[in-house]
Parts: sequence; structure tokens; C-alpha cells
Amino acid sequence: MMTYRNTILFICLLSFVLSGVRLSGEETDFLKNSFVAPPDSAKPRVYWWWLFNRVDKEGITRDLEQFRAKGISGVNLICTGGYAGKTPLPGVEFLGPEWRELFRHAIREAARLKIEIGFNLAGGWTMMGPWVTPDNAMKKVVQTELKISGPATYSGKLAQPETVDGYYHDIWVQAFRVNGTNKLIDNKSIIDLTDKLKPNGEFHWEVPEGKWVILRSGYTLTGHPWSKWHAYPEGDTFKGGEGYEIDYLNTASLEDHFNHLGKLVIEEAKKAGGKLAYLWSDSWECGKLTWTQEFTRQFQRFRGYDLKPFMPVLAGYTITDSLVSNRFREDFDRTIQDCIAENFYSQFNKLCHKYGMKVGNEAGGPNDIPPQDVLKNLGRCDIPAGEFWVNGHYMAAGGYNSDRHLRLNLKQTATAAHVYGKRQAMAESFTQQEQDRTHWSLGPSDLKPYANDAFCEGINRIMLHQATCQPPSDGKPGYEFCAGQHFTPNITWWEQSPAFFSYLSRCQYMLQQGLFVGDVCFYLGERPPTLVPPKYTIPSLGLGYDCDYCNAEVLLTRMSVKNGRIVLPDGMSYRLLVLQNCTSDSPDICREVSRYQKLTVSPVPSKAMSLEVISKIREMVLNGATIVGPPPEYSAGLKNYPDCDLQIRKIASQLWGNLDGKNLTVRRLGKGRVIWGKTPREILLEDGVEPDFSFEGQTLQPEKFDYIHRTDRKTEIYFIANRTNKTETTDFSFRVNAKQPEIWNPVTGKIHKATNFRQANGSTTLSLELDRFGSCFMVFRDPVSKNKTNKPRQNFATFKLVAVMDSSWQVTFDPDWGGPAQVEFPKLANWINQADDGIKYYSGKATYRKTFDLIDQTYLSLKPGEKGERLFLDLGNVKNVAEVRLNGRNLGILWCAPWQVDITEAIREKGNMLEIDVINLWANRVIGDLKLSKENRFTKTHDAFRFGMLKSDTPLIDSGLLGPVRILTSSFNQLEK
Repeated sequence: MMTYRNTILFICLLSFVLSGVRLSGEETDFLKNSFVAPPDSAKPRVYWWWLFNRVDKEGITRDLEQFRAKGISGVNLICTGGYAGKTPLPGVEFLGPEWRELFRHAIREAARLKIEIGFNLAGGWTMMGPWVTPDNAMKKVVQTELKISGPATYSGKLAQPETVDGYYHDIWVQAFRVNGTNKLIDNKSIIDLTDKLKPNGEFHWEVPEGKWVILRSGYTLTGHPWSKWHAYPEGDTFKGGEGYEIDYLNTASLEDHFNHLGKLVIEEAKKAGGKLAYLWSDSWECGKLTWTQEFTRQFQRFRGYDLKPFMPVLAGYTITDSLVSNRFREDFDRTIQDCIAENFYSQFNKLCHKYGMKVGNEAGGPNDIPPQDVLKNLGRCDIPAGEFWVNGHYMAAGGYNSDRHLRLNLKQTATAAHVYGKRQAMAESFTQQEQDRTHWSLGPSDLKPYANDAFCEGINRIMLHQATCQPPSDGKPGYEFCAGQHFTPNITWWEQSPAFFSYLSRCQYMLQQGLFVGDVCFYLGERPPTLVPPKYTIPSLGLGYDCDYCNAEVLLTRMSVKNGRIVLPDGMSYRLLVLQNCTSDSPDICREVSRYQKLTVSPVPSKAMSLEVISKIREMVLNGATIVGPPPEYSAGLKNYPDCDLQIRKIASQLWGNLDGKNLTVRRLGKGRVIWGKTPREILLEDGVEPDFSFEGQTLQPEKFDYIHRTDRKTEIYFIANRTNKTETTDFSFRVNAKQPEIWNPVTGKIHKATNFRQANGSTTLSLELDRFGSCFMVFRDPVSKNKTNKPRQNFATFKLVAVMDSSWQVTFDPDWGGPAQVEFPKLANWINQADDGIKYYSGKATYRKTFDLIDQTYLSLKPGEKGERLFLDLGNVKNVAEVRLNGRNLGILWCAPWQVDITEAIREKGNMLEIDVINLWANRVIGDLKLSKENRFTKTHDAFRFGMLKSDTPLIDSGLLGPVRILTSSFNQLEK
């Protein structure tokens, strides 16, 4: 009988194993098995649009069942009217009895299918609604001024500042003397005259001697086009969803909005016997705001001094001098940043947690945003998110649009996840909105390079954009949201979509393991706005190293020092903290970010630093940190000015001593170092830290490949992406030593050990072949001798040509979609070049058939399944997805290069029957239908497309099996490990 003590030991051991801290063999299998078949936590989510609330139970059930079956594990429900057509669609009343029953049905079905469901808290994508009153809406400071000379008596009306939607309230009336014409104020002359202003604007004042300015300051609504939503087609919501955006500076506005909508959907979910996993607020696209009713109190709370004497600075006047006035403006913007982070994102977090939900936000833009500390915003999210776009794909050189502008906030989102201890960094993915191309125009192979770029930036969870829920009776392809892609059961390649989703899921699973590896953390400083640049080659860091960024909050509350490394509570660590004190010191990068966010983002590092920050830096240096950069010259902010500047210079002198950044560059203090005048790269190399990732020819073509590195205890995981549209064979080096390199293929799920590699200087170098926009994981986990020698075998397959099958194909199309029942293609050809309109404009599945004999005697003796040479079918090029059957055996789905499948087990000597289903995209059939009268169209969708996103003269998209189709042989054994 087991003793009590043994029972306890057994339970502890079992708990230890099940908790994820597995014994080594089990851990190895767990990593491999979860890579092959990823868990729900690594599968994509999808934005699930209820467009005009035109949904029914059949459509809801169909979508959720199909999402589960195809590999999508969660939906983010958004009700909106943003539409691809010209006129609104009929739908149920938002929040009415029928809508509530449909919502409860969605909750029940999601629970049945174990689909995670979230809800965007609005009738659009940001927080707005008909219940938002002007008092709870976004506001701005407005001012008028009257110049007057005294002594005199003034009686009259003061001009009322700008008023939007009839909403205006006064803040103060102030008078002050101005010295000369340079708008320099005698600050001792500022007088508060607010009590002399009557409600009707009448103002009476005995004006003292001198030249005076009477400044009337008030606030009104911002008037930004997106600060008030309108029903389609004037705006992008539905009738009954119109309303103002909430005031994001004020907790009362959020709480009122939550009480109207948040509590309602929480209660309806509860009635359905389920719950929402999270509430959501989408990207900030509603413009700037500069005031809220209690802004003066918030300013005092965050800045520690009175705003009132500095109010004239907002009207363009100078108090004391330009430096002081500029510092006040920064303090004003910092307060906006802090109000957004604390009064909106933090409060939203608390409300969601109170009701047992998580919170997710695209908390960093894009577009016309106010000053924000975006890292702080994202740090208050359980699901931090950014977004990336795919516009310009067909016009781009090199096979895809690699412009950073499409993914400007991805590194920002990933950095926030790293420095705030979030396991996942999510992105709205594959969004597209451009003329001629928005709808049904990109297949999975087109999307792959954009996903790869996002993964290399640090994103590890995709939120597909988007799927529109609609009644199946609406037909195909149906009515759609005004931006793509469309990941719904209505798309042509839906039945083949699990292959693409599995790729995303495998990548996401691996990139969620362990911790990100970055040698350097760049401190962004305290000058607003606090924004992170996109991933780029930082000149001072150079190629082969990666980094994160941090704000003042992370530095103050999360950073410490251990064994000379700067560490965070969740395990992240860095070798260096670089005082960059700006978004980037690259003017080009700052121009990109400025344009993207419509803010001024300076490449000139700030010379300011708060007393709290410099004190923490001193503590970190004494404890062993390496701090890189010049000393600050004055305080960030005006609290306790001018004494604050003296304190900053005193501590800076203690830290930097006699360093000058030229002749004297390194100073040791306590256990650490302060370095000024050396680049991070120089320091790392001097410390013996080689680049983490490099490849042959990297200096000449630095963007040919990209990577990201994560470490999970004793396992090193690298993701590598080929950013070119051709197969590349190159030597790669990884900063890993004495571990066996393994190549993990996220397209196929296959794993094999690299046999040909060399080790030197703490790195492992090996040759890899990556297909067009190909990718792989390099995994290092099993120990090997540091002196292990190469084996002469390659790490990748090479092929020999056996046969070309380019001629005489029988092809069947679906007549229900306008295609001919059967035709013969003498040669493989692009559908859009055919004279037959039924083929030229065809969308959907066509089946290519061919019979052939394998007569080459070299291969007749090949025994299926034996080790050694194997046969492959190579389709050359396919637009857009293929499913292959040989002799009745289904050999799988091909959706990207290499368009190859192993046929060894299925082929026979004679009488082989090859069938290839080829599926293109909807765009061509829709374009063709736009040339036809409505009654003669095959598709059911919009009669016309908003913004000219598809037109009758939109260029057609290459379609079909383009080839060449070949049979190849290879002796490379790619069996799983």
C-alpha cells in the first residue's frame, strides 16, 4: 500500500509534469507534437463582422462550425455598417429583441464549439454610440483673444471661441501684458478675470495702463470627421448606431459607455449560459483631443503643478522663455498621454476584469492620434494588438509590397508584449483597401510574405481581417465589408484553407514559446509622443542584432539588474540600456512615423530626463547595468522648476563624471558602466557578443532575409524568412553552440536534423535552401559536442528531372459558374488569356486530369516507401490553390512554393490517373459579371463597389495551373525526426 508520504510525492511529481515543467523526453515530444498540431491558443482569431446586423441563426452556426473545422479558434464580433456596396443592407435593429436573441445564439454556439468569442464595444470599431452625450464626447481647447490698451473701461461681448455642434463651455478668461511684438508675456501680469464674464458673453473690466491681451479659453467638441459616426452612406455605421466617440481622457465617459453597452452584452451572454472572453476597442482613428472637464485636476495629479498660469502658451504666447514654454507644452501632452493610458486603457482593463473578462485593444493608432505613450497603453491590455496591411501588392516590385509603412506599429506591439510580460502580441492581419484590388484578389501564397514579415517583427498571434457573417441565402460570394481579406465559408478556397491556417498556427505556436531574444533595449525618453519605430537596421546597432524599446514606466517599475544584465520580472533581459531619448535618430524613420500618426516625431534626442528616471538609472548602474548614451542637461517637465534642473545636473555629474563622449567614453561606477561615445554594436563586439544571426552576403543585401529569435530554457528557436520571390541557398549563422540544429518546416509540419554544419566562435553555421518567400524554424535543443564534425550530406533536397507533363490536359469547369463542362488544354495556359469568356472570367474549382505511364527503367524498380530515392510531382506555379490526387489517393493541398508533393507511395508503372483541383479567386467572375446585366450574373454580391474597389475594367488576376508540371526525383530523406 502506498504510504501517505509516497502519495504526496506522487501527486507533486504528477503536478510538476502536468504544469508544463516536463521531464526532458516529454518536453521534447510536447514541443514537436504541438508544432505539428498546434493548440487553440496558437490558432488564428478572426474579426467577425455583423454588417448592418444582417445575420441569421443559420449563418451564425455555419460560420462558427466552419471556423472550428478549418482551424480558427476565436472570433471578435464587431457590429458595423462599413460596407463595400453603394447602399445599406437591411438588418435587425441593433440591441433590439431580435438582435439580442441572435447574439445569445452566437454565445451558445461558440460555447458548444469551444470557440473563443470577444465583442467590440461599439456600433463601429472604436468606442462610440447614440448614448454618448456631448459632455461625454471628445473635446478640444479653443481660444479667442482681444487686444486692448489702458487705462480704459471695456464693456462688451468677448468673441466666443470655435463652437462645434452648438457645444461650448468656458474654462478661464485671463488678461496679461505682452512685451513688444514677440508674444513674450510678462507672467507676473497675468490676471484671472473669469468672474467678470457673464453667461451671455458680456464682459466688463477696468483696464489698467498698458497694452493688454484678454484671452478667453474654452472647450468644444473636436469636430474631427471620425469623432462622430454617421449611418451609411454618410458614415460607416448603421442606422441606430450613430453617435459620438467617447472622451478618452475621462473615466466617467468610459463608464457611462460601459454601462450602456458593456453590461448589456455581458448580461445577454449570461442569459445564454456562456460568457464573452474579452471586450475590445479597435484602432484609434478618431483624431486628436486636448481637453476634458477635469483636465486641470488631471494636470495637477500627473505633473504636480498648476496649469492655469501657462494657459496662454496654448494660444502661442511665450512665458519666461521658449525653453520653459516648450517644456510646458510637453507637460501638457504628457498629461494627455497619461489620461489616455490611465483613464481609458487602464480603467477599461479594470472594468473587464471586474466581470471576469480579458481586454484587448489596438492601442497605438493608426492615423490621426493625439500624443500617446503607446507602450503604456498596450501594457494595460491582456491582448495587445497592432495591424498590418497588404495594399499595393500587385504594383510592387519583387513579388510583394515590402514597404515598412504597411506594418509600422508591429514592432511597437511586440515590444510592449515583451516589456510588459505579455505572452502574445497580436495583429489585425492582411487588411486591404485600395481601388481595383480590395475584394477576393489575394490568395494564401500572396499573403504569406506579409505574415512572415509580421512574425519577424514579433507578432505571434494573427487576427484575420476579416469574415462577414451573412445568411447563406444571400449566395456567393455575398455582401462584404469595405476592406479585405474575406476569410469566410463563401471564398473559393475555403475547403483548402486549413493548409494555410495550419502554417500560421505552427508559426504562432513556436513564436509563443519562451522569451524574445534582444541584446539591447532602447530607452525612448519622456518627450511626447512615446512611439516605437518599425523594425529597421539601426545604424548604431547594425546587422544581426535585435532589440526592444522601453518607456519611463517600464524603466522605473519593471527593470532591475542581475548578473550584469538588465532584467524584467517576467524573465526578459538585455545586455545594454541605450538612452536613445527619441523614437529613432533616423530622420527617414521619424518621417514615416510622423506621417503615419500625423504627429511631430523628432529624430533629435531629447536632452531632458526626470529626476525619477535619472535616479533609477544611477541605481541600475551601481547594481551592474551598462548604460549607453549622453547625460541629460535638464529636467523633463517644469515641476519644481528651476531646482529640478540643478538636481538633474548633479546626478548626471555623479554618473558621467569626466566623460566627454570623444576622448573619454567609458566610466565604471559601482558594479556597472556608463558609456558615452561608443555605439551599441561596438560595445557588444568588445564584450565578445557576436551577432545573433547572419548570412552570406548580408552586408550587400541586408533585407534579403529576416529573422526573430526566442529562447525557452535550454531550447533556442529561430524563425527565418526569405523575403525574395525566388529560391535562395545561403549559409546562415546562429549564435548557438554545442547544440544539434534541427530544421522545422511550418508548411508541412516536417522536422529533420541538419547533418552538415560547423561550429566556431560560439556560433553554428549551416547551409539552407529557402523557397520563394519560404520560411523555416531552426531549433537547437539537444546537446552535441563542440567539436562535432560535418557529415557530407546536404541539409536540403536536390532534385533531378524525370519527366515534363505540359501537354494535353482535360479540364472540367463548373457550368453553374459559367465555365465549360470540359475542355482540352493542349498546353497549360492562364485562364485569363482564353478566348472563351466562361474560362476567362471563371472563379472557383477546375479539375485537371491526365493519364500517364512511368516508362523510364531507372524508376520502374523503385519500391514505394523504401528509403533512398523518392518521386515528387512539381506543379511549377499555381493560381491559387491546388489539391492533388494520384490513382485515387489524395496527396494533399498545395498553396505556396514549392508546389511539390511526394508521389512515391501512389505512383505505379502504367496507367497513372492524375487529378489536380485548381482553385482561383472570386475577383475574375465578379469583374466579368459587372459587364453583364444583373439577371445574367452568376455571382450574388454588390451591384457596384464603393471606392471603385472592383469595376468592370479592373485587371483580371492570373488563374489556373500555370506549370510546368514535372516529375522529379530526390534521394534526400525528409522523414520526420
